[in-house]
Amino acid sequence: MNRRERRRAEAVSRAAPQSVQNSDVARQYQDAVQFLKAGRLDESEIAHRRVLALSPKHPPSLHHLGLIAFQRRNLESAVEFVRQSVAAKPDYHEAWLNLAIILGELSRSKEAIEACRECVALQPKNANAHAVLGNLLRVANNDAEAMTAYLNALDLKPDQPIVLARLGELRLKSSDIESAKVYCKRALALDPELKEAKNLDLRLSAMLGLAGTRIADIEAQAGSAAERARKFDHLATHLRENRRFEEAADLCRRAIVADPGVADYHFNLALTYEGLGYRHDALASYKAGLAIDPDRAEGYACVGMLLSGMNMHTGAVQALEHAIKLNPKLAYAYYNLAIIHKLRENYDEARAAFQKCLECAPDEIVNRFEYVNLRRLICDWNGVDDEERACLEIFRAKDACVAPFQLIALRASPADQLKAAQSYTRTFDVPPPSRFSSHRSRLGAGQRIRIGFLSCDFFEHATAMLFAEVLERLDRDRFEIFGYCHSPEDNSATRQRLLRAFEHLKKIGTMRNRDVAQSIHDDAIDILVDLKGYTRDARSEIFAYRPAPIQVNYLGYPGTMGASFIDYIIADAMVAPMDAQEFYTERIVHLPHSYQPNDCQRQISDAPMSRADFGLPEDAFVFCSFNNSYKLNATMFDVWMPLLQQVPGSVLWLLVPNTTCAENLRREAEARGVDPARLVFAKRMPIAEHLARHRFADLFLDALPCNAHTTTTDALWGGLPVLTCLGDTFAGRVAASLLSAIELPELITTNLADYSRLAMELAQDKPKLEAIRNKLAIKKQSAPLFDPERYTRNLETSFETMLEIKRAGDAPRPFAVSEDKAMQIASSPIKIPAE
Repeated sequence: MNRRERRRAEAVSRAAPQSVQNSDVARQYQDAVQFLKAGRLDESEIAHRRVLALSPKHPPSLHHLGLIAFQRRNLESAVEFVRQSVAAKPDYHEAWLNLAIILGELSRSKEAIEACRECVALQPKNANAHAVLGNLLRVANNDAEAMTAYLNALDLKPDQPIVLARLGELRLKSSDIESAKVYCKRALALDPELKEAKNLDLRLSAMLGLAGTRIADIEAQAGSAAERARKFDHLATHLRENRRFEEAADLCRRAIVADPGVADYHFNLALTYEGLGYRHDALASYKAGLAIDPDRAEGYACVGMLLSGMNMHTGAVQALEHAIKLNPKLAYAYYNLAIIHKLRENYDEARAAFQKCLECAPDEIVNRFEYVNLRRLICDWNGVDDEERACLEIFRAKDACVAPFQLIALRASPADQLKAAQSYTRTFDVPPPSRFSSHRSRLGAGQRIRIGFLSCDFFEHATAMLFAEVLERLDRDRFEIFGYCHSPEDNSATRQRLLRAFEHLKKIGTMRNRDVAQSIHDDAIDILVDLKGYTRDARSEIFAYRPAPIQVNYLGYPGTMGASFIDYIIADAMVAPMDAQEFYTERIVHLPHSYQPNDCQRQISDAPMSRADFGLPEDAFVFCSFNNSYKLNATMFDVWMPLLQQVPGSVLWLLVPNTTCAENLRREAEARGVDPARLVFAKRMPIAEHLARHRFADLFLDALPCNAHTTTTDALWGGLPVLTCLGDTFAGRVAASLLSAIELPELITTNLADYSRLAMELAQDKPKLEAIRNKLAIKKQSAPLFDPERYTRNLETSFETMLEIKRAGDAPRPFAVSEDKAMQIASSPIKIPAE
């Protein structure tokens, strides 16, 4: 029995009731307590069970059995015993407190907090109970109440260094740096070696730019070179964690000079170089560390992740596999291996790697979410809805950091998406001292507004194909257009159009984020537009430096970025109603019709084609859904398969990425009583031919919870009616936005029952469907959706309005652009999420 367990045993024995009525019970109980004090858990358990044989609801023995189970890490059993003890004796405050601690170990925060509040109510003068309550509330991210609990604990017992340190952490988190310094100083005065207090002190030094002072202290006080190196490395770690990368790198190098033979110092420098964007230097530092410690699995795993980010996937796989060979339990090596296989469309290998990852870390929520998304991508739906629900429940209960895009195609609420975005942003946000605090004011008479667009999608990509014509039409008399490009060179016609349309184009692929931000700042950009958001290969870190006075989330990502450094999101009344402002950290801007631009110069192939060319029956009704496979799900198949059963000979035409996906979909159809042969799979083909083949389908069936976006536009441009169901999130309302803008609201439903009924009606009523198809052909020529000139003028007005608000000295605010270029500022109170 270790010292902590002995103290706990002595405490609980002191807390035991002094009078036990039955003499046999009393004797057995005293024996059990003595055994527990001596650390003889087995004998103590036997004695307590003898007590319960004589007195089945004996509260102290039930309590002690719970503590014995807790010491053995049988946590569920511990909860059961202690719950029985408080049921038998509701005023048993010691048991309530220990129940709270055990529930906290199980991450059952709500129950733990309730149990601890019971103890506090019974013993309001118990400083330890208030401190435990503070710990539980802090873990549950209820910072305000946690601070109150800690203050109550300190009022009762002021000399608690751990409580002081944790209160200091919360004050720092709430940006009350002065209070954090006071509590940190008090904690260190009581216990100079307390780890939490020392870490807080280093964090404060890092944040306050006191690294120079600390370096001087280390040089003056540290005895040996090895001791100096350790202290340099420790301070470097805190600077790196606070994104003070330049200072951290300097300290890492000092540590290496002082003691070059420590692998960890090289690894820390490598991580710091990664933060700076110096990938090749980071790789060299990892290799230096591995030369010292060639058996460090984590080092090889980091090399694999770095190489993957450099698109050197073969080397990345080799490094990750070597890491796994050294440590077969290294979960994040399997995770990153799975991600690479997924990117390379090696889905069987990706699945196997995720399964190994989850064996090693079954409770890691990020791994579980990513595996759910892989299974959705390959349409492996068996049990995946239950796993998705479980993941979302854990995500809602914990402070988990999940990449926001992982939630886009799941049944996540707007609040979930906001939480994910805000948590994710904190992983790369930069501290205020690193941001540009001022911007050159260069606008005067005759000066054009400088708009910068940043993306890696300036090639044959969906975003570029939507945006190309609008970029070409922006008024060069009023706007000066800059492009910041880290796109692949594909030599496509789309890329060439974009390159010609930018007045100034900077290729930033090899530049580090801070240098790109500096370049944008030097260009005196008035409005910087992020065309990526949180999608693959985004460089949102550039925006975190605040290189432009106005920064905008537009087109690339269908949701909030949860970032204080993004001022506006360009949307419309359908995808992001003003009453949804509470779920966006950006201020919502409404364009009049749809937020989505369109290129009306896209060619539709006139090459000879027939249904037979695509494996479609000549005379049957063809339902179509060219959604990406991750947007398909069991719920939609439960709607679609009855349509096939009730419309004789009909087929469902799908676009799938691989044979695994096709096989899974055939199995799902068969499970619903539909011949798998009635699923027809389309192959990917050049965009002009893809647009042309839409004419061989009769009705496009949209999906939920994530709609077809560009895919809806493709269908409508190709003359194919799209049936949608309105969802709850931005991503689930895009098709409705597009249908509204092309003036086909009759194809928007608000629930799946109506969606199914209308699909059946259109399949069985050919004149009605033909009338809609004819209306679509007419509206293509006149409705706002395919009027890029009209759209561009409205977009320009939105930019000008943003600038007018800024010039007036006002904070960003929601507004709507009207067709007569007058803005309509939202007049009703709007809830803004906390940043």
